[in-house]
Amino acid sequence: MKLSFPLIFLFVIFSINLGATQLIDRPTDGRQYETLTLGFAESLNFQNPFDLETNKVELHIQQPDFSRLVLSFFYDGLNENNIERWEARFSPKQAGTYFFSFIINGIIQEQFELPVESNDEEQRGGLILSDKFGVFKYESGEPFRGIGINVCWTGDYEHYFKKMQASGMNMTRIWICPWHLSFEWQQTGLGKYDLNSANRLDNILQLAEKYGIYILLCIDYHGIAQKGQGYFRENKWLENPYNKINGGPCANAEDIFTSNKAKIFFKKKYKYLVSRYGHSPYIASWEFINEADLMAGKSTQVNRWHIEMAEYVQSIDVNDRLVSTSSTRSHVEKLVDAFKSPVMDFVMFHIYNNLNFAPYIVDLHENTLDYYRKPVALGEFGIDYRSAERTYKADSQAIGLHNAIWAGWFSETPIIPMSWWWDNYIDPYNYWYEFVNLSRFAEKMDLNVNHLEFKTIIPGSLESDSTKQVQSMIRCIYFGDDAALWFKNDFYQWSLISEGLLPTETGSLIQNIPELVPGNYTINWYDPQSGLFSENEIEAEVKGDGILRLTIPSFVKDLACLVTRED
Repeated sequence: MKLSFPLIFLFVIFSINLGATQLIDRPTDGRQYETLTLGFAESLNFQNPFDLETNKVELHIQQPDFSRLVLSFFYDGLNENNIERWEARFSPKQAGTYFFSFIINGIIQEQFELPVESNDEEQRGGLILSDKFGVFKYESGEPFRGIGINVCWTGDYEHYFKKMQASGMNMTRIWICPWHLSFEWQQTGLGKYDLNSANRLDNILQLAEKYGIYILLCIDYHGIAQKGQGYFRENKWLENPYNKINGGPCANAEDIFTSNKAKIFFKKKYKYLVSRYGHSPYIASWEFINEADLMAGKSTQVNRWHIEMAEYVQSIDVNDRLVSTSSTRSHVEKLVDAFKSPVMDFVMFHIYNNLNFAPYIVDLHENTLDYYRKPVALGEFGIDYRSAERTYKADSQAIGLHNAIWAGWFSETPIIPMSWWWDNYIDPYNYWYEFVNLSRFAEKMDLNVNHLEFKTIIPGSLESDSTKQVQSMIRCIYFGDDAALWFKNDFYQWSLISEGLLPTETGSLIQNIPELVPGNYTINWYDPQSGLFSENEIEAEVKGDGILRLTIPSFVKDLACLVTRED
């Protein structure tokens, strides 16, 4: 967020005494992408210290390139002496000298400078958009693809983050909701926030940094003002502090998107969250609402509300974290305009109860990407939304999970589909190996290239009978001069196997892989089921027509390979 300041900010810096009395605790220097924490203890006696819109306790920042930012200090309760604690957290993106002014309600309290060193690639910063829809990138420039699962609530994030890191994952999704990290609800009332939850989220972000897990932070879920009761009876409108019966401004659930007073309270909450947590590079994105299309309210109102809130958050977030929201595929119209707006950085859908995930996931990414012209992610998926018990009963072999994440890796998306049922399906049945096997293959791919393309290839014919086409789905990622391929037997899908229709061997096939740069290549075969590369590499040549003519060994379920150019 860049703002223009009164000229007084420009210079007082050159005339002030930088050795004046220090009022706030602060570091003497910093490093690029690492958090600077500044704080002070003083009882300012505001009517509501959580209100960072009315109470301007600010850090005005001039960056080395002379651009200017405004960051709010946030209230963090009382210290042991019963004095208010205030803190500001800032992660510098540039190396060089920063100039700061500490200002309360327009009055300068202190000014100082602080040098920031380059990080020399030890830290890569947060996530930003790339010029390719298939990847995000770190602030330092390297490409990023998210592999992860939902862990929306748990009492032990270290348990999950440790297993996720060991499985090659780098992303999760966490909810703020009435039963987890409850922030603004009945116990606080509107405009005041639960500091126990706030401190716990601080601790979760520290764990995220320790284990390298980026977080899609979902700020509210659809049950706060749902249309209808919901399958899980999740509608909490009667408990919602925005409800008029609880002293809020909204007579009806749909008013949450139209009431100006409600919007003011949402913005105050977002400002506190952004000020307190936006410093962390492990906040991958602010997600306004889980499955917002399930909420009460007309489509136009829901779309306009999201656009207004996204514009607001982008205007105050000095750390420029990504912004999105999420939707099922049930009422897509409720978020079409919001997702098409440039203020939404990427599109996020949830899908459940699909009989054949692999082709559906590929088609969904391709079609929605073509429509929205921005990155598309599947923030939730599962073969049955109703329960983990039903999911396991239908798919004890985790075939739906397997096909969804492999199809996701081979789809043009910066975040592969993120499974639900983390605590009563993936963890207890130890399906972590599915992610181990995918990440072991994925880590061999260098995505830091100019050319990155995702395609479906028409299956070839049987080696034994050239008149018969193999019934297989073939996806290819071209990256630089290299390629990766995934072959999936059409009959390897959970819905068929649950009915006892088992896949049989495809037979070896003759496959043309087009659009390669002429030269010599090495082919490394990989078994997605065992997570092992074959010890036998194949040498092949691509001639002037750019086609690799490859014999694919027979397989029952799926098969993958890396095609690497040697010269």
